[in-house]
Amino acid sequence: MSPQAEATEPTTVSHAACRSAWARLIAKVYEIDPLVCPRCGSEMRLIAVITDPAELRKILRHLLKVGRAPPGLDASALN
Repeated sequence: MSPQAEATEPTTVSHAACRSAWARLIAKVYEIDPLVCPRCGSEMRLIAVITDPAELRKILRHLLKVGRAPPGLDASALN
């Protein structure tokens, strides 16, 4: 197989490997393990990913209303 053919072939990565890589990168950037509960220290699981912008705004507005907004959130950006 030529080097060009190798470069164009798709690679598959397991779900566990993706999850592990994601958690490692977040931990490196924010210096906190995103899969460890900050209250009890037990391991958490990723159960959903929200990608709909309208749903994200709805959740963030609610967090602002109850006083638990993420740090650095600009409330005017949610309008």
